[in-house]
Amino acid sequence: MAGPATGLNMGMDYWGAPTSVAVHGKAVAAPTSAPSSNSRDIVLSDPAIQDEREVKRQKRKQSNRESARRSRLRKQAEWEEVANRADLLKQENIALKEELKQLQGKCDSLTSENTSLHEKLKELDGEKSNGNL
Repeated sequence: MAGPATGLNMGMDYWGAPTSVAVHGKAVAAPTSAPSSNSRDIVLSDPAIQDEREVKRQKRKQSNRESARRSRLRKQAEWEEVANRADLLKQENIALKEELKQLQGKCDSLTSENTSLHEKLKELDGEKSNGNL
C-alpha cells in the first residue's frame, strides 16, 4: 500500500503505511510518532493530569451522591408531612361526622317537637273556634 504523493500522511501510521513516503519523487521517512492534533491525547497521557481528572470525577460523584441523599431525605420528610396531615384530616373528619350526627339528632328532635306543637296549636284553635260558636 503506497501512500499518496503529497506530504500528508494523515492516519497512515494507523492503517499500516510504510515508514517512508514519496514526496516529490524523494523518499522521506514518515515520523514514527506523529504529534497528535488532538490535545486530549496529550492530556490523557500525563499521569498528573489523569489523577487530577480522577479526583474531580470522584468529587463530582460524591457531590452527586450527597445531593441524591439530600433529595431522598427531603422527599421522605415531605411524605411524612403529608401522612401527618392526612391523619389530622381523618381525625377532623371523624369529629365533624360525629358533630353532624349529633346536630341531625337535635334537628330531628326539634322538628318532632315543632310538629307536636303545631298539632296542639291547631287543637287549641279548633276548641277556641268551637267554643265561640
